[in-house]
Amino acid sequence: MRRLFIVVIALLLSGCFKEKGAEETLSVFVNARFNGDLDRNEMGDYLSGQIKDSIMAMEEEDFDRFSDLSKLKKKKFKITHSNCSEEKCFITYIISYDQYGDTTKDFRVDNKKIAEMIKIDKSWKIENVTNVKTYIDAEKALEIEAK
Repeated sequence: MRRLFIVVIALLLSGCFKEKGAEETLSVFVNARFNGDLDRNEMGDYLSGQIKDSIMAMEEEDFDRFSDLSKLKKKKFKITHSNCSEEKCFITYIISYDQYGDTTKDFRVDNKKIAEMIKIDKSWKIENVTNVKTYIDAEKALEIEAK
């Protein structure tokens, strides 16, 4: 009985100190982004390279618009494929969300993306995100005005 207790404690402790994998890092970032939990510096902690430089160099007003996802409600996040080595990982994922207007849902958006992630000092960082395909389903007919 005592051995079982020691084995269980060892397994629990080893799980607590396990580093995050690339897929988990991407998932945590997407969830935090949709929850509005990230300020500029926290967002920068997940990023690397030009994408990080672009976000850090944004004017405050531009960053506020970029980070405001209050009219979006995430519906689904699913990793469909990953191709990883020790230092680099390409993760294909689908993210679906509803986009709201003032009071009603206007669009359902499905995005297929590829995140390129690199390992820096034992943590995974998002280096680039490529949009592969976007599908937009409008809830009502679009009104287009002629000029």
